[in-house]
This record gives sequence, C-alpha cells and structure tokens, in this order.
Amino acid sequence: MSRSYRFSYIALRELRHKILVVIATVFLVLILSNLVFTFLLRPVMIKSTSMYPTSVKNSMILVSPLGSINRGDTVLVAPKEKEELNLFQKLINQVVSFFTFQQYVPISDKNMFSKTQTLRRVIGIPGDTIYMKDYVMYIKPAGSQHFLTEFELSEKDYDINISSDSRNWDNSLGVLGTMEETVLEKDEFFLLCDNRVQGIDSRIWGGVQKKDLVAKALLQYFPFNLFGLM
Repeated sequence: MSRSYRFSYIALRELRHKILVVIATVFLVLILSNLVFTFLLRPVMIKSTSMYPTSVKNSMILVSPLGSINRGDTVLVAPKEKEELNLFQKLINQVVSFFTFQQYVPISDKNMFSKTQTLRRVIGIPGDTIYMKDYVMYIKPAGSQHFLTEFELSEKDYDINISSDSRNWDNSLGVLGTMEETVLEKDEFFLLCDNRVQGIDSRIWGGVQKKDLVAKALLQYFPFNLFGLM
C-alpha cells in the first residue's frame, strides 16, 4: 500500500467518524429536547383575547406539569366535556405526539393548539368565600374574618380588562360583573379570564375540580414584547 493511499484512507476514516459523531449528537439533542417538551414542558397557543392584557391572541406559552396551585397562577384547564380514551388510544397519542414534536395528536382532537383546553387564572382556592363586584373578586380565605380583593391576596401581579366598550362584549357572559357570595368546596378552584368581558370561565362553569387542571403556565415567549415569566 502506497504512503499517499494510506494517508487518504486514514483521512477518509476520520471524516466518516466525525460525520457519525455529528449525526449522533444531533439525534441525541433532538431526542432529549423532545423528551423535555413531552414530559416537562409543552407549548400552548392562546387562540382568543380571553387573557388580555396579560396575553394576546396567538400568544405562545410554555406550560409544565401542575405541581402546587397558588392564587394568581395561570393554569391550563381541561375541556368540561372530554372523551375518555382507553389505554391503547392514549399510547397511540403519546407515540405520535413524540415523533411529531407535539405538533399532532391523532385521537380526540387533542393537539397542542386545541381549542378544547383553555388558560385561566386561579382566583379562588378551596375553602375561600368569594363574591364579585364590578368584575373584581373579593375573597375571604378559610379561617379569616375579612374580605380582601383578589389583587391583595394574589401571589402574582396581573392586570384585568373591564372595558365597557360594547364592541368587546361576549354576549354569552351576559352581565356577570357581579356575583353572589359562595364558598369553594374541597379541591374546587375558581378561575377567571383576565379579560373579564371576553371569554368563558367559572362565572359560567362554577368551581373547577383540581383533576380538571392540566398544567401550569411558566413562560410567555411570543409575542416578544410580552416575553416573561407567568
């Protein structure tokens, strides 16, 4: 074997090795990132103005598994009437979701942009006595003697929209800026839109059970001017 041929063979072998290393690295990164987005984080698109001014239509939010639930948290709510999938259907959804990077889930229209899941803010927690006046919730926590506004008790800062412009009204809400006093039961949460004159929430649903809360919003990453933790 000539010396030049031996050198070219060694160079070719090293090149193949580098290519394989690059391919393996890219593949590993894709697998790890996909696992993160499958089991730890996933993106959700807000398809309405129900969370304005915190979020706008087509905002992109990263959500994570639920964990603890505190006043002021923004949570992803399961549809009130959802089809129960069997184990085989859930497995198919998981596999397809994994290989499409959560862009598509084939069964029961549960893709990540589905309108059947909605983001709402946690206002009342189990044991609270609550009522609403002029679109602001007043809360008396369990064991307390006094009512405070939702903003005084919330662990997070947020603003609400209570515009009375008739063009912004959602007729399905009627005039639910006022609500009679009620007590939240065990594992029952009261959820509201930040845009109090747009969207459906616990004023229509009533209290929402913890089992119907799917995930918690962590980060808004689009649009860029609203980028930040939630």
